[in-house]
Amino acid sequence: MAWDRIIGQERVKELLRRAVSSGHVAHAYLFDGPEGVGKDALAIEFARVLNCQERGADACGKCDSCRRLESLQHPDVRLIVALPAGKGEKTGDDPLKGFTDDQMDALHAELAAKARDLYHRISVAKASFIKVNSIREIRRQASMTASQSARKVFLILNAEEMNAEASNALLKTLEEPPGNTLLLLTTSRREQLLPTIVSRCQVVRCAPLSVEDIAAALQERDGVEKDEAMTIARLANGSYAAARAMTSDDLLERRREVVQFVRLALGQNRTALLKHVETVLAGRERADAERWLRLLQSWLHEAVARRASSGDGNETRDDEDVQRFVERFPGADLTTASRSVDRSIALVERNVYLPLVLTTLALDLHRSIASPSE
Repeated sequence: MAWDRIIGQERVKELLRRAVSSGHVAHAYLFDGPEGVGKDALAIEFARVLNCQERGADACGKCDSCRRLESLQHPDVRLIVALPAGKGEKTGDDPLKGFTDDQMDALHAELAAKARDLYHRISVAKASFIKVNSIREIRRQASMTASQSARKVFLILNAEEMNAEASNALLKTLEEPPGNTLLLLTTSRREQLLPTIVSRCQVVRCAPLSVEDIAAALQERDGVEKDEAMTIARLANGSYAAARAMTSDDLLERRREVVQFVRLALGQNRTALLKHVETVLAGRERADAERWLRLLQSWLHEAVARRASSGDGNETRDDEDVQRFVERFPGADLTTASRSVDRSIALVERNVYLPLVLTTLALDLHRSIASPSE
């Protein structure tokens, strides 16, 4: 069953099933939502259902069409992604013209990885945008008769990566869609697409995944233990891709960084605190900083729960630091501390200077935890 490979997104799956069952399939869809929630997976599986030889609301998974699409080797389904310019490539050329053997091997490896894992993000070296030649190829391919299916399907993954020329070429295709052709676009940055492109697509909003869905996927697909899966899922902000990026060693190291940050924030050594902030932020993107703050938030929530349980003997592993914290600061205003972290996350999202965010947070934590009556 095609939809079984999708994590969560029950509302979207039902919407697509109804479209197939009723025969009311639009000529273009835009799957819009945050990074890592399954937009590509939904688009690919939608294409598989539509091309299944059993013609139902679910793919049989057994026919030749289903098997070919499972390996992303279907002659009537084409994936369009950002590619580097080929040597000597000119406007109107095949988008793969001029590719070296190494470039072709790298592209095939990425497609194979996507076939194995629908949540893999295709990334080709030196590819910064979707080329106009890739978009113009849609019309050329669409003019050919489908070899196995009732329609040809073109999946434009991360459509916001189209350059201006490619966007305009796609708009012309959407204005005069070729017969028996379906366009499926995915994006996590809808605002970067031309409004006229968005208006000509049926927009399918893909929401962040639930903590429960992410945790279950981590256990079933990645072999993560239950407690750790739940911890990671809470930090992933609805993204399975973000959750998988948090390996066990990485998560444990980040937790140690959080504990050390709290210790230094509650102490008097400002130099050590500033040095630790530099270490925490070194080589990390803004999204990493946000996840780190969410881990700090989770740690404070553990402290609240530990204080409420009064050390009832149900401690889990890695809780010793939380227990010592609760015992040392029984009067800590953890509600105010948690709100300070919330404000810091909001500042990160507004692109405020990261070292300033963390040093200000350290001062706030000191006031609410070490000196709550001040």
